[in-house]
Amino acid sequence: MRSLLAILILACITIVSGCATGPSAGGSQRSSLGNPSPAPPATQSAPPVATTSQNSVPGLTFKLATGEMVFVPDSLPPSAMVFDLVVHFHGAPDVVQREFAAAGLRAVLVTVNYGGLSGSYERPFNDPQRFRTLLDDTLAELKSRQRVAETAQRRRLCVSSFSAGFGAVRALLKVPDYFALIDGLYLADTVYAGYVEEDGQHRVNPEDMTDFRRFAAEAVAGRKTMIITHSYLEPGTYAGTHETADDLIAFVQAKRQPVDEPGPAAMHIISRVDQGNFFVRGCDGKTGEDHLAHLRNMRFWYGMLPVEQSR
Repeated sequence: MRSLLAILILACITIVSGCATGPSAGGSQRSSLGNPSPAPPATQSAPPVATTSQNSVPGLTFKLATGEMVFVPDSLPPSAMVFDLVVHFHGAPDVVQREFAAAGLRAVLVTVNYGGLSGSYERPFNDPQRFRTLLDDTLAELKSRQRVAETAQRRRLCVSSFSAGFGAVRALLKVPDYFALIDGLYLADTVYAGYVEEDGQHRVNPEDMTDFRRFAAEAVAGRKTMIITHSYLEPGTYAGTHETADDLIAFVQAKRQPVDEPGPAAMHIISRVDQGNFFVRGCDGKTGEDHLAHLRNMRFWYGMLPVEQSR
């Protein structure tokens, strides 16, 4: 029988105010170091992740039959013939909607919040039809509720994720049609990977990064947009978000620039990369609260996505 300590380490970790559960590397089973530990150190206990929005953000909020929350800001007119769509993975919908609205985006937001570790997101979206159904159901509901024109069509599609939500993003990028369809990625202290051992050193498993690398290269070339913010939290037995960011930076042959810049709230930006449409912001901090700050302050970077902004 596992010890109580082991159970706590393997358990889903929940954090107050946003209720973000801890990430899992979800790395390749072929890693020479075996399957990575599924969660970083616990920080604080709290109630389960919220599944409904209870905030007062101006706009329409409704739930799809499959449970995902849709937010339509008042700035998007019901007569819209085209609209941009952002699908976000992981995080309490009211927090994500608040940040999305504060960024002034005139687009539709869908929040997918299953809770749990990265496998909770990667497994469902390993079925390619699931994402297509999500897109189709969203469009149908928008028309049914008369929040867009009857003949409206989606224009740009962007995806964002926080913490464990990267599991869904990784699954989507494996599908050529979705890779081509997604115009922008915003990765908020997310993307973890397993380790492999090379020359006695732990290195990020390249198999876990293949499609993220491809997307980064497309962003550098100006054909996609990729925004990465990360903390320096050290998971220990698998690669953290700063290490996977380093992997992508090296792959596109970019270089971090050390900076000393104020970020949103108490966040502090200490490094950055701006190459084509590939943007990385390294934010100081190694605690669970530092990790959660990337969810609580998404408004600061949401506006960099290629979607329409309110005038």
